[in-house]
Parts: sequence; structure tokens; C-alpha cells
Amino acid sequence: MLITLVLCYFTEGFVDIVGVVSNMVQKDMGQSHTQASLMPSMVFIWFLILSVPAGLLTNRLGRKKMVLWSMFLSIMALALPLFGYSFPVILAAMMLLGVGHVFLQVSLKPLVSTMVPGNDLAGVMSFGQFTKAIASFIAPVIAAWGGLKFSGVLGWRILLPVFMLVGCLAIVSLWVNKVQEPSMEDNRSQGVKDGFKDCLSLLKTSLVLLTFIAILCHVGVNVGMNISSPKILVERCGLPLEKAAFATSAYFLSRTVSSFCTPFILRFVSRKNYLMFCLLLMTAGLCLMAFGNGPVILYSGICLVGFGGVNVYPLIFSETILKIDDRKRNAFSSLMAMAFIGGAIFPTLMGMAGDHVGQIGAVAMMAVGVAYLWLYRRLAVK
Repeated sequence: MLITLVLCYFTEGFVDIVGVVSNMVQKDMGQSHTQASLMPSMVFIWFLILSVPAGLLTNRLGRKKMVLWSMFLSIMALALPLFGYSFPVILAAMMLLGVGHVFLQVSLKPLVSTMVPGNDLAGVMSFGQFTKAIASFIAPVIAAWGGLKFSGVLGWRILLPVFMLVGCLAIVSLWVNKVQEPSMEDNRSQGVKDGFKDCLSLLKTSLVLLTFIAILCHVGVNVGMNISSPKILVERCGLPLEKAAFATSAYFLSRTVSSFCTPFILRFVSRKNYLMFCLLLMTAGLCLMAFGNGPVILYSGICLVGFGGVNVYPLIFSETILKIDDRKRNAFSSLMAMAFIGGAIFPTLMGMAGDHVGQIGAVAMMAVGVAYLWLYRRLAVK
């Protein structure tokens, strides 16, 4: 069963290939930064549209079936660029990947809670996030290696069949596992039926509104870093994109290390003080990215943002959900998933800024998001 869960969490990391895909496609097709920003937008816009319907559909189909369908959609998304390499095909692939990822986000954690005993749940979920981070970390490495090793037909797209194989293994492994799930009647009795009206009504509470915008900014900065880190190295250091793509791996590696260290740190530091520490790291990292020129300085900035940024979501999410009535927490979770639309908004604005003033404009847009997180800490964290 552990192997099954590891494979499922690995497929959750497929969504982070959007950074390396958008950069490689932009290079291959000679696009502007604004045009390239359409690719992450096609992934993350579905969080706004499908987060609540996905929860309702999971309640109807069952968690296991929903996870299986989500992984199937992700595999189909990876397969599309292998059969036709054009911008419309890439956009269609990103749309499929986004839909699959929304379904997976909504259904995987409840499925894990069904498959794993309560005492082991926290440990398994932490290990699952570590596995997801590995997928995010190795994707740029494989793509960069493929771009340098192969030319023409395959190139960086060697990444796609590799991840497709893992996805197929995950589907088969989950398919053969028997899972005892709650019935539809049990779900109804627990109130798992929150709709758009229930979710949006929570925004009337100032704390929820502040948290929604904070998560929107956090996701926007994360996706922006995924996409812009290599571009900064290309612009400032003159590196070829295949080598600059390792900046994305450095970003996700720093996030992986931070995720591992954070549970131990929080035993000795309050959430409010640790959030301040994380925001200080992000601010320092963005300053290095804005004004640094050498690879060492830029990589240091990228790693600082990654190390601090990975902890922002769990810190602010836990800060608010503990103050929400238990009967409204399902609606709150769906609303916070809708905030992932920041992954579509920020890259679009960063692409427009990058076309006009270079990557300093993209960094400035991320700085706006971090500035709001500082405001959130002052207003919402006690």
C-alpha cells in the first residue's frame, strides 16, 4: 500500500512541469513572455472553476475512482505533445493537466485518510509531500538532460514518457488495491455537499478574505518562481535555457529541504515568528534576484525564496482553519483551493511585465505578492 501512495503522490507533482514546459516551448516557438504565460494560466484557471464541482463529484463517484480518473487525465495530458508539437496542442495538454490536478488535489487526501490508520496519517502525508517534491525536483533535470542529449523530434520531451510510465504504474497499483470508502449516504450525513454559495459566503468574514488573498499570492509567487527562475539566469548570465533550467530544480530542492526541517523547527518557534522568518527569507531572496548578476547570487536568491515560501501555505491555512466552525471547514477548504487561481493571474502579469522591462518586472510582481503576505501577517496572525 505504501508503494501505491508514493506513486499517487508522485503523480501529484506532475503539475510542476508547467514551468519547464512553458520555458522550453517559448524557446522552441519564439514566443513572447506574455504568450508563454498562457500555459500556466491554462493549468491553474481550473482551480477557480472546478474546485467545488470536483468535491461534489468525488462524493458521488468515490475517492478511489476520482483519483484514478485524475491520474488518467494527467497521463493523457502528457501524451498529447508527443503526437503533435504545436502551441494549440500544448495549451490543450495544459488544460487537461490542470483539470486532472484539481481532481487529484480534491480526492487524494481524503483517499489517503481512508487507506491509512489515524495514528500514521500525518507521517504518511508528510512523506507524500516529500515524494511530490521529488517529482517537481527531477522534472527540470530530465528535461534539461533531454534537451542537451537529444535534438529535433524528442529533446526535452523525453520527460513526458518517463512521467507517463510512473503514472501508469500508479493507476495499476491503485486499481488492484481494495479500499473501503464511506458510502454516499455517509457523505451526505457528514455534510459533504458544499456548493459555490456556501464557499463564497465565507468571504464575508474578514479573516477568511485575508487568507484567500494570501493563498492566491502565495500560489502566484510559487508558480512565478517555477517559470521565471531560468529566465533570469538566461537574461543576466547568458546561459542556454537547457542549463538555466537547473534553477527550477534548485528551487524545488530548497523547498524539499525546508519541508523536511519545518516540523522540527515548529517545536521550538511559534507559527507567527516562523512565518516572519519565512517572509524575511523570501524578501531577501527576491532582492538578490532583482539586483544580482552572477549565478551564485541568483541561485542563492532562488533557494532563499524556495526555502521560505514552501511553508507559507500550511502556516496561513492552519492559522485560519482552526478559527473556522467545524461545520464550515469543507466549504473553507474548497474556497482555499479556488485561491490557486493565483497560479494563473501572477504568471500572466509577470509575462506582460517581462516583455516590457525584462525579468526585473517579473520579480517586482512577485514582490507585490510577498508584500501582501507581510500585511496578512500583521493583520491576521495573532
